[in-house]
Amino acid sequence: MFNLIQNEHMKWFYKKSTKVVFITIAVLTLLMALVMRNIVNNAGVQENAVGFLSFSSNFLIIIQFFAIVVAGSMVAKEFEAGTIKLLLIRPAKRSTILLSKYVTSIMISLYYIGAFFFFSFIWGVLFFGVSTINSTSDELQNIAFTYGIFYIEIFMMMTFALMLSSVFRNSALAVGLSIVVGIGAKMLAQILAEFQVQWGKILLFANTNLLQYTDGNQPLFEGMTLGFSLFMIMAHFVFFVSVAWFFFLKRDVAN
Repeated sequence: MFNLIQNEHMKWFYKKSTKVVFITIAVLTLLMALVMRNIVNNAGVQENAVGFLSFSSNFLIIIQFFAIVVAGSMVAKEFEAGTIKLLLIRPAKRSTILLSKYVTSIMISLYYIGAFFFFSFIWGVLFFGVSTINSTSDELQNIAFTYGIFYIEIFMMMTFALMLSSVFRNSALAVGLSIVVGIGAKMLAQILAEFQVQWGKILLFANTNLLQYTDGNQPLFEGMTLGFSLFMIMAHFVFFVSVAWFFFLKRDVAN
């Protein structure tokens, strides 16, 4: 299992696209810092690195797209390149191979979100400094909470993309469909919530934003609870993983 994960990491690390993603994250967070600095200067107020970290956390959806690309191509690329046969020659079971790809996808998404935080912090310190930071413990807790809550959505969309990658064995289709479904389902959940169409509460995106249960916020649909949302997230997770496992294990993947 460890060797398979290590092998997946090596393949990912030596891709040119990997370096491009990290450079993109650095550039995008830099642009955010420049925009915020301009806003702060025009408003004549002071800001600090923690404030910028809080601001940049609103754009974590960027990491979701990168994670979808990785997970959506993790299985499909093996079929497209014909390297799946080399994997199946190994003594490892198919379930172990798929698990190693899933674990690698999770780890890569954590690398991306870690890079996003790192560059946000660096630009925050360079552009806004730390000298004016006072009583930031609550702010840091809120930032950590925001990262954690948003990662739930990243994790679920990454799992969905891996499922499509296993089902269709086409990376472009898996990635594209994941992004389209993700955007469309989120919009649908908002529309159904506007009219309080109750079956909308079972949609994944009606439940992934657990911030709706914090003080001062209202759930999208009446009657929704934190326990209900956690159950729906787990139900979707089990479904996504089960479908991915079924198609990868049962199909004649050697052809």
